[in-house]
Amino acid sequence: MSGAKNCPETPRQKMIGMMYLVLTAMLALNVSADILNGFIMVNKSLLGNIETGHRQKTALYDEMQYLYDQNPDKVGEWLQKSKLVQQKSDSLLDFIHQVKADLMMMADGVQIDKDTVNRHILQKKDNIDIASQYFIGTKDKLGTEKGRQFKAMLEDYRYFVEQMFDGDSMRIDTYEKRFFTGESFNSHGTEKVAWLNAQFESMPIIAVTTQLSKYEADILTTEQELIQYFKAQTDAGDFRVNKIEAFPIPATKHVMQGGVYKARIALSAVDSTKVPEYYIGNSRLSSDTYSVTCNTLGTFQYSGKIILRGNDGIPHEYPFKDEYTVGAPSATIANEDMNVVYMGYPNRISISVPGVPNEKLQISANATMEKSGSGYICRPKSFDDVVINVSANIEGRLTSMGSNKFRVRSLPDPTAFMSFKDVNGNSVLYSPNTSKLKLTRDNIINSKMTAEYADGMLQATFRISEFTLLISDGRGGFTASQSDGSNFTEAQKRQLARLKSGSVILIDKIRCTGAKTTTLSFPPITLP
Repeated sequence: MSGAKNCPETPRQKMIGMMYLVLTAMLALNVSADILNGFIMVNKSLLGNIETGHRQKTALYDEMQYLYDQNPDKVGEWLQKSKLVQQKSDSLLDFIHQVKADLMMMADGVQIDKDTVNRHILQKKDNIDIASQYFIGTKDKLGTEKGRQFKAMLEDYRYFVEQMFDGDSMRIDTYEKRFFTGESFNSHGTEKVAWLNAQFESMPIIAVTTQLSKYEADILTTEQELIQYFKAQTDAGDFRVNKIEAFPIPATKHVMQGGVYKARIALSAVDSTKVPEYYIGNSRLSSDTYSVTCNTLGTFQYSGKIILRGNDGIPHEYPFKDEYTVGAPSATIANEDMNVVYMGYPNRISISVPGVPNEKLQISANATMEKSGSGYICRPKSFDDVVINVSANIEGRLTSMGSNKFRVRSLPDPTAFMSFKDVNGNSVLYSPNTSKLKLTRDNIINSKMTAEYADGMLQATFRISEFTLLISDGRGGFTASQSDGSNFTEAQKRQLARLKSGSVILIDKIRCTGAKTTTLSFPPITLP
């Protein structure tokens, strides 16, 4: 069990304190019967708190004694400090009881026992001289012996409490305010005066006894806070758990055939009521889950720490580090009837093994294999089948991951196209067999011949070195002319421009070189 964090006041304590302040301020205006009755009500509430406080602190001391009986070595130091607190608090409370008894005897003129003073009902509540005489004096008004003793005891108690809390700055601020004895404004709020004068000069006796009751309640509250703090320190360095789970920690979740699966079996013990702080590097995470988008292939390391506060509130750090490997999404899908590579062509081959980074793979083949980005370029040396073998370095041992066989074929012939730009400036590849575009004569005259693979599956480059233009002569025959490049010659362009609509032209013997050297043809075209 830990003490109240930073010693916050309960709503009831705050309400009583506010009532006391309001009533004290009203005294500066008028000492009426209503105000005096208000102090009686506040004092009654304070006395109720005092009675409850005595019961609670007794229970706390009993708990400390019980803990000591269970573990003397661990609790002994804190039990001794608890007894010091009890002695110090009882001494100050006893002094306040005696002061109360003295004041009430001076007011009512009857003998009052300090041990039963809180049960006495004050009769002459409005006397404003007794407290001044008792605490301040009538000559120099610098404070009587009793007044100076009371102030000194409060200051000594405050210092003692702050030391017991090991100089905790936040707690010190609380107790500096709770047991403040510095200069304060007088009851009229017109000037700052010494603490004794501010508290007791010309104050009705009922207001003074109520203030003394408030000090009693504050001392009991402080005493409980200290004992709760000591109780928490008995297991401050310990971590309590309320949840235990078993779980495996595998060295890897990807194991190759013939490999070894290794995992540590561990117990996880946690306190679900305490939330640790998780850090990756110096960045705090919002939960216990670390996630990162993996856009780059390879092996990556990371480190961080977990911070968990003990029962004493002191943070404990637990560092960690790990690594992970990012691999490309992969699936083995093969059409065995189409395992083909082409002669004279840079065949792109993608090779990966799930769970193994690419840098740990070794590739061999009876063809030239060149690394290209995340894959390879395969160039067959002959028309014999190409066999690609893959091995992986796993835990320092080279392990075969398998192989694949590819048939070697010549590249298929590309398709001849007429290339030109449309009215919008867009490039067009035209073939009568595949295009629905309506040609214009200008399209034909300003075009050039190209060769490509129509489906785009193979990315090969070709160059047109020559072609023959055949133009219908209208009598069933054709006149031929040759171009030594991919464009129509000027003579051919003039000839095309003069032709009548409906004339048929053929483009034949299209010679292409590059990835493959071959001769292509082009379907007949009727001029528009």
